[in-house]
Amino acid sequence: MFRLGVVGHRDTLQVVEGIVQEYFDDVAVVPEEFGNDDDIVDAVQRISHLQTRCDGILYSRKDPYLLVTSRLHHNVPVRYVEVDSSDLLISLLAAMVQLGSVPDSISVDSFDAPTVAAALGSVGISDGSVAIRCVSPGQGGDGFVKATLQQHVGNHSAGSKLCITNITDVHHSLLGLGVPSTLISPSLESFVHEIRNLMLRHQLRTQDSTGLAIMHIHLQYKEKYRYHGTMPIREVDDLSKAAKLIAVFAEEVDSAMFQLSRWEYLILCSRSLLENATDDFADISIMRDINLETTFDAAVSVGCGQTVKQAEANAFSALNEGHTLTGTYALVVTGSGEPLGPIKPKSQRYPHQSGPEANLTRIAGETGVSTQVLNRLYGLTVARNTNLFTSAELAGLLGVSTRTVNRIVGRLLPHGYAAVEGKDLTHGFGRPARVLRFRL
Repeated sequence: MFRLGVVGHRDTLQVVEGIVQEYFDDVAVVPEEFGNDDDIVDAVQRISHLQTRCDGILYSRKDPYLLVTSRLHHNVPVRYVEVDSSDLLISLLAAMVQLGSVPDSISVDSFDAPTVAAALGSVGISDGSVAIRCVSPGQGGDGFVKATLQQHVGNHSAGSKLCITNITDVHHSLLGLGVPSTLISPSLESFVHEIRNLMLRHQLRTQDSTGLAIMHIHLQYKEKYRYHGTMPIREVDDLSKAAKLIAVFAEEVDSAMFQLSRWEYLILCSRSLLENATDDFADISIMRDINLETTFDAAVSVGCGQTVKQAEANAFSALNEGHTLTGTYALVVTGSGEPLGPIKPKSQRYPHQSGPEANLTRIAGETGVSTQVLNRLYGLTVARNTNLFTSAELAGLLGVSTRTVNRIVGRLLPHGYAAVEGKDLTHGFGRPARVLRFRL
């Protein structure tokens, strides 16, 4: 049973308890009410004690997290639930239904004016039709909640017809003063995501782990769209679709997912869970799904290690390995530094071994060279559109020593899967390197 400490306004505590009851079977909520900053010293003491009774703490918003974290060192995993511009628009829509029209002047906290203007413009509310007054008392400072309330009241007196706030206590206080107000609330999915994130972090802290895996996913247009003038009109829809596919995959491996940009995602999970979900990296379904359902290719780089630092370093190595590759593929660097791939997506229509896969399996049996190494060699010949390499070139591309390459070649030569084509005479110094032709 995961003991989830939740810090926030009593209204939010009830929301989180309902979410946990509906979506989680193995989570017990340990609530700690904290709705304003009048009792910050007492709140810090209570939250300090809360840490001894829970496995992780979820703050209902960023602001209470900042208020407390400047005064308390957390010794359990901690997350806060953030809001974005879509949450802002939903709260504005709810207020418009009550008001019956779009207010011509608003007071908003938690967002700056350009972000608010861009959000309004995205739903057809033209720039300049709504006067925007932003509240910015300084996050994490003493008296933050009270200062936010006072600025909203001042903006209302100056003509703002609606106050939009991310702080529940400010919302209730404004309504109590007769000031029209709407509350920006995080989505249900945001709460679920952060709770799972905390559970994973706790699990990684306490379990006898087989290791971690970091998966970096970079989206790029398929070749046929890349030079097609302006961006395809499907861009927004396909980016949204790809994001949902990645989120579903991340959920399957019980991971923490982070969106680094519109085109890049990072997934942190247990290596054993990822291996189980991908048939030991042989069938990474997210590549196939993105390839089939969107206009994008997916470049996937996976790093494995016993620590986050080691997994991150190996993921970076895999990312560097893929700079010369195109299309949808995955490269994996394990904890030992051994590279796997490039791995191509398996077809839904033909899920069994393709011709090249079956051929490489047969060659591995004859020569004793692993299928992983043969897959990498074959992938390089396809990606670079040549089967001619020197040992030094291959060593650089594979990230191994020249001696290792020569040992691999030595096993392939007697069976005819590699041959010495000639000498590289392009360099005017040293012994000419032999040029090898691979027949895989």
